[in-house]
Amino acid sequence: MKIWACAKGPNGYINREDGRYRLYFIWQVLKMRRENPSEFNALTFFSTHSREDKRREMVAVKNGYFRYKSNDVQVARSGDSDGETLSHATLITILAQLETINFVINNELVPFTFTRLAAEETHLKFGNGNSYIPDLYGEFTADNPYYKKWGGKVAIEVCYANPCSMQKVVDFREHGIPIMEVKITDSIKVEKYILSDDIEGSLERRYQQITEIVSRQLYCKVLSDPVSTRFHQDYVRQSEKERAELIDKNKHETMLLFKKYRDTESIVTTVSKERDGLVVAKDLVEKWNNELAITAGELRQSFNDLEVELAKYKKGYTQKVHEVDGLKKELERGTEGVWTKIKKIFISDA
Repeated sequence: MKIWACAKGPNGYINREDGRYRLYFIWQVLKMRRENPSEFNALTFFSTHSREDKRREMVAVKNGYFRYKSNDVQVARSGDSDGETLSHATLITILAQLETINFVINNELVPFTFTRLAAEETHLKFGNGNSYIPDLYGEFTADNPYYKKWGGKVAIEVCYANPCSMQKVVDFREHGIPIMEVKITDSIKVEKYILSDDIEGSLERRYQQITEIVSRQLYCKVLSDPVSTRFHQDYVRQSEKERAELIDKNKHETMLLFKKYRDTESIVTTVSKERDGLVVAKDLVEKWNNELAITAGELRQSFNDLEVELAKYKKGYTQKVHEVDGLKKELERGTEGVWTKIKKIFISDA
């Protein structure tokens, strides 16, 4: 079941101005068949495989989808396909036309810008005999955080009712192919919005609504999360680089540590010498203090002795002063007596 196809006219495939084939949506073809039967009958519709030899003729069904004309056309899938639902076909078609899909992985918005994104076209064959055609398979740009880890490629599976089988997940992981699974929730379902009396219009409107929804963001789950060989190689190179940088850093820090040790050792030696000098100085100071204490004691004793002697001298001096005063008085009395006698002599002679 598909909702778009390319068309071939009398002169070959109908292309756009840029040379790529023109895509016809089912509602456009149904409207063409109803309003312009001659134009419709002049065209033959094919699947949208990029390689012309892979394209298969398709028939427009009035219920709103294309189906393969030949019943023997088999699509190699894993047995877990939701390919026969309109919701599944619509979402694949929408995603295939978006250049950037804003996936939400573990509640983190991660934009994937695709350089190529093919819908139901890439046929993967593995050594164990299993083969698969993912709903979408593409390559994304190097600015994506998963680019190195996944090698810039990813498979996208759209899940309506049947999730990817464990065997498929294991096969993809063992062959280095990541899988992101997108579940079709009620907000992006198609079937219940299609009106039987306006299949073309209601289908086109629902297509535009879903396009607006998934263009903003789209939740997904990573089922296969392999690590590419290049990622391993880059990891090893980075680890070796970090190891070499760590060795250089350790050498540098060891040299600094050794220098600090030598500086510390020198400081310890200097401090030890200074400490020894302080001990000697302390001993000298203590010796000087002791000598000063002895000298001070001797000086105090000498001072005391001098005070005693001085007291004696003061006492003796005082006594001498008294004696001199006594003698002076006696002399004065004696002198007065002599003058008195002389005076009497002179008087008597007169």
